Amino acid sequence: MVKAFGLFFEDKRIWLILGGNVLFSFILAIGVILLDTRMINVVDYFPTVFLTSVNLAKSILSLLAGSLFSVATFTFGTMLSVISFYSSNFSPRIVENFLLQKTSMQTLGIFLGGFIYCLSSLFFMRNSEDEYLVVSASIALLYALACVFYFTKFVYNVAISVQLNHLVTKLYKEAESVADETIEYFQEMPLLDHLPQIDTLHIFTVKANESGYVEYINFNRLVELSKEFKGTIVLHLRIGEFISANQPLVDLYTNRKVKDESQLQAVINRTLTYEEKPSSMYDPNFARAKLIEVALRAVSPGINDPNTAIYILNYKALLDSKFASIPGRFVVMGEDTDETFSSGGNVIYDFNNFPKDLYESYWQLIHYMKQDISGVVALFDSLLTVAYSAHPKKLNYIKDYSNYLFNLTSPNFTERLDIQNIEERQQRILGINNPELEE
Repeated sequence: MVKAFGLFFEDKRIWLILGGNVLFSFILAIGVILLDTRMINVVDYFPTVFLTSVNLAKSILSLLAGSLFSVATFTFGTMLSVISFYSSNFSPRIVENFLLQKTSMQTLGIFLGGFIYCLSSLFFMRNSEDEYLVVSASIALLYALACVFYFTKFVYNVAISVQLNHLVTKLYKEAESVADETIEYFQEMPLLDHLPQIDTLHIFTVKANESGYVEYINFNRLVELSKEFKGTIVLHLRIGEFISANQPLVDLYTNRKVKDESQLQAVINRTLTYEEKPSSMYDPNFARAKLIEVALRAVSPGINDPNTAIYILNYKALLDSKFASIPGRFVVMGEDTDETFSSGGNVIYDFNNFPKDLYESYWQLIHYMKQDISGVVALFDSLLTVAYSAHPKKLNYIKDYSNYLFNLTSPNFTERLDIQNIEERQQRILGINNPELEE
């Protein structure tokens, strides 16, 4: 449940940060108004150096209100320019990496909040016969100094964000974090290479109630349901996949008759969180796809920057190596008391479909890089990095894929040195020994 809420607030993070800063400024304005109007009579005890006359305070607040709003407008214009730069040079899906940065929204929120603070303080400020001294101008001055700090931080953040190397490193760290969390969650559970043959009296297929990207699966709740129905649940989907209404989601294998299949469908669907767009919060494949999209834009005919794609392939190989080192494909959650799973209380999930992920993560890159010798060599080097870390059960998949890559790329070159370079790397991959075969 906590993870589902985390996914919900991930999409609302921009409004939370922006609104939080504006709300803080509004509350600060209310507090200062209460002090200046003597509804809370503590201002008279402040040091006089922090107090100003009403007329001076009005001048300062009026000047800051106009200045802060102007800088907020400039900040917003700068953000739009960076968004346009990201979309045209990297990928539209990378834009959210800049927008969701805390510094970007926080800076805009602070300036807008300062504008609201100044206007609110001016509206409730009044002259009096006793010419009260007020503290609002001093607090506004401190607020303005904080705005200068955040604006400097924002400019530095923009200068760093548009640098390709920094962006690639940040995307890699994001993908690595998601991959590590996913592997850590499943690493202690039993793994299977293939789906087992489950012999039960009944098989109930549950279909989706709605369409969208499945960005979270409540596995703990599914295990509870498998125990409740005395069956084994086999999922047909993975986190990050797009599901259409009435598409099969899971199969429930059980020896019990389910009286109300509509209720079964409802409770199973409630364990899934559907989103209108993919998210990298719990989906390592989408986090890795962001890196690939930047590489694709780099090798596209319009940009033609293969060196950037080669640079990204090195990091992509490190991500692929993490899943290549895992021996099985399907993970078993619940009470693994029977090899046939006929006793129930289990959930089987396609956790690590390595051959499919390896194939789909390279196919677009191969299309654009197969006629560039430096790109082809980089593809083989990337595959070689994965092969060095691969579990023996995954090594044969990598060798098969290297043959596929060789057959697809080598006919594009006729020069001896080019072919020799490709063949050398192909042989290095095929020459990696499988310890299980040697035994």
